[in-house]
Amino acid sequence: MDVRSLISRFVTRFAKNSGLALCLGAAVLSPASLADINAGTNSEDRFWINRTHDNLAKFDNYQAQTEQAQSGAGAAVISDVLFKKPDGFYQTVLQPDSLRGIEVSQRAGVITLLDKPNQRAFIVKGLEAYQAGGSLETIKDIYLFNKEHYEQTFTPSIHVADRLAVGIDFVARDESDEIRKIEAFVDYHHSLFMQARFVFNHGVESTIRNNSIEFNKEGLTLPEINLPQNTQVRVLDLSKKALSQKELSKKAANSIVWPEDKNNTWGFSQRKFYQQSNSSAAYYYGDKFFLLAIATPEGSQPVTVPAVPLTIGNTPVLLSQFPLFVHLAFNHKGISYTLVSNAHPESLLSMVKGMTSAQ
Repeated sequence: MDVRSLISRFVTRFAKNSGLALCLGAAVLSPASLADINAGTNSEDRFWINRTHDNLAKFDNYQAQTEQAQSGAGAAVISDVLFKKPDGFYQTVLQPDSLRGIEVSQRAGVITLLDKPNQRAFIVKGLEAYQAGGSLETIKDIYLFNKEHYEQTFTPSIHVADRLAVGIDFVARDESDEIRKIEAFVDYHHSLFMQARFVFNHGVESTIRNNSIEFNKEGLTLPEINLPQNTQVRVLDLSKKALSQKELSKKAANSIVWPEDKNNTWGFSQRKFYQQSNSSAAYYYGDKFFLLAIATPEGSQPVTVPAVPLTIGNTPVLLSQFPLFVHLAFNHKGISYTLVSNAHPESLLSMVKGMTSAQ
């Protein structure tokens, strides 16, 4: 029932083609962390935050087969998803044939997206360590974002994949929000989304469901992604020397617009910039959340992953959600942008709105 903290990035895999995971990780309940939880919360808030944390601590891994469909689209996307604490996952698309073989993973500071059908790959190396999504402080941040942005109402429970799932609707308080409503069903014992229907602005809808899921599989390991020969690989290495924003501005196109977390919602205390090959990149991060923004000349071939097609203003945007991050792709004024982040997807869509409306 610890659903109030759930719609975060961990919605994250919903609008995508996978399943439903909060990021995990066990938090140590030190006096300092308890003080953080008490700040800005009431007793009811703390009950749900702690309940979610306790439920997420009940498992170390899971394997799920998920099914995602969207309005106006053809065949549903079926994926196999493996998750392993503290911060690793692997996902591969099984169906339809046109997308079969797409693989996505994150582990040990490396994100890999392999678009096998089109022989392209994108790899990010050198991500800084951050608190996993099941930490008490991270759950609190997501919970408070949801509380501020969504009215939440419990609905009748159902069984999904032979597991009891509690119903809850999230309805946006602001009509301008891109994620207007989520009709979710959350695993009673583990606080993971088991099924959800997303309603976006402009009438786009997406549904996601775990057709099967198994927790705490003995000996579960995450497969390695092996790049086939002739794969075009784009690598962003964050361990290399970074630039200041001023230094980057002298090397990169003047028309690049970087995302802004205007209210410092996600605590990005560090900001680094990079120029590698024909890519410019901004890397914002703190103790719990990160945001990558990559800018390349429009027309450079992007990695294709299953996504929900949205429109923000007049700009088409592709939204993909994975167990540990959101992936957004769009073109604006001659530049192709990719955003990768573990922040709340509604917040990221708001940043895209700001980027595409900038003069």
